[in-house]
Amino acid sequence: MNFKSVKRRKIHEDVAEQIEDQILSGGLEEGANLPSERSLMEAFNVGRPAVREALLLLQRGGFIEIASNGRPIVARPTATNVLEQLSGSARFLMSSKDGERSFQDARRLFEAAIARNAAEIATPEDIERIGAALKANREALGNAEAFERTDVEFHLAIANTGGNTVFSALHSAIAEWLSLQRKVSLRVPGVEASAYKSHEEIYNAIAVYQPETAWLAMDQHLRDIMESFQKGSQHGDV
Repeated sequence: MNFKSVKRRKIHEDVAEQIEDQILSGGLEEGANLPSERSLMEAFNVGRPAVREALLLLQRGGFIEIASNGRPIVARPTATNVLEQLSGSARFLMSSKDGERSFQDARRLFEAAIARNAAEIATPEDIERIGAALKANREALGNAEAFERTDVEFHLAIANTGGNTVFSALHSAIAEWLSLQRKVSLRVPGVEASAYKSHEEIYNAIAVYQPETAWLAMDQHLRDIMESFQKGSQHGDV
């Protein structure tokens, strides 16, 4: 016989799982108040610490939110909630050179793909929004802090095209995880200007619906950023 090992669980994990099951099955609807802590203690026959730890788990997973009155209410998990759970692991992986390079490559492939996607499906409103982000990026030239912020906003504007919340959340997570790369890269002389020029090329390709050109422009842009990061690292900016 082949038996699977039994997973030891803590009481609060069982409590959280049962509440989560009720949310997923529709037994507890979005926006509804959860029972009070005392009611949950009685329902599960557990102590207050177990209930509070269970609620913390559910909050981290996006299944509940804490209202202004302190009562937990049922929420709908988002892609952002999922990715927040990965932040600690992502930072650990990037503590090594191999891990850092893997994330840089992943970002390049992902963002090149969403640039191509934007050039395929962008509406006139999307193009106007990306153009506004590009304009803000141009106006920030010479101001390192503002340029870094508008750089992120330009890339996010592209990721937001089409309204795919997973794309948006994944982009925001990667931007946060690779924030050091951005800071170091933009300190290299001439990188701000070259990055803006790349942004122009990406925008122009999206604006005239040229997916392959948009893909190539974003791919080259992020290869250039990776190279600038290496230069900045060698000069002790990390």
